[in-house]
Amino acid sequence: MRVTFHGHACVTVRHGGQVVAVDPGAFSDAAGALRDADTVLLTHQHPDHLDVAALGAALASRPSLAVWGSEAVADVLRGALPTDTTSRVHVVAPGDRLDLGGLEVVVGGGLHAVIHDDVPRLTNLAYLVRGDGGALWHPGDSFDEPAPGLLRGERLDVLLAPVSAPWLRLGETIDFVRSLDPWVVVPVHDAVLSDAGHALVDRLLGEQRTGGTYAYRPLAVGESLDVAAGSLDGAADAAAGALRREHPEFGEVALLEADETVPPRPEEAVADVARSDPAR
Repeated sequence: MRVTFHGHACVTVRHGGQVVAVDPGAFSDAAGALRDADTVLLTHQHPDHLDVAALGAALASRPSLAVWGSEAVADVLRGALPTDTTSRVHVVAPGDRLDLGGLEVVVGGGLHAVIHDDVPRLTNLAYLVRGDGGALWHPGDSFDEPAPGLLRGERLDVLLAPVSAPWLRLGETIDFVRSLDPWVVVPVHDAVLSDAGHALVDRLLGEQRTGGTYAYRPLAVGESLDVAAGSLDGAADAAAGALRREHPEFGEVALLEADETVPPRPEEAVADVARSDPAR
């Protein structure tokens, strides 16, 4: 299963001949994400997650393209798209499952995170996408986690973690990551960040700054990573596992370091060595 980042909250997932695009919005390369997509999954109707013009063009050029989202998303699209394309807009709700050939999708979520008490909360879906034994969670604009039992007792392979938004405090992202404890964290929802903001997020959310044992993988627009169950970043995982067996205290949640002069902890040194290995 190959995951490609198209900017902000948009990714494509490829496996078994299927291409699924999630949240092609106005802050992302929506046209690129939709170019060869078979299915589009939409978490909600905010423009940074749904570029109606780009989606309409894709539906017109790809007769087999299907779109899935909430009833509210379907209402928006039915009012904006040509009538000959709206039959390919389908409604899903939390608990629904989609079989997309080589990919399985389980719908989760509930409501958009609170922006302000005066701003109504929209329906926000989240999606668990499985393929090749690996699983990816896209929470949309929420910190909703997969329903109990959905991961079948296995560690989540990839979490797309929102890092900047009017509804978001980065400490909440850190707690979200710690709670799910995935193999790999990919920061998303980052279009409003400056270069300095990205650097700050990378420093604070990096796995050795938050007490986690996951691999932290910021992706450039158009960059991909391959996902198979538990196999991502195998060298670093093996090194971290051996270190934690020798020093179980490293598995405890550590406080964030506010002072850059603090020497790196031993597990940071291990991760740095793994990253610098030219064989990886």
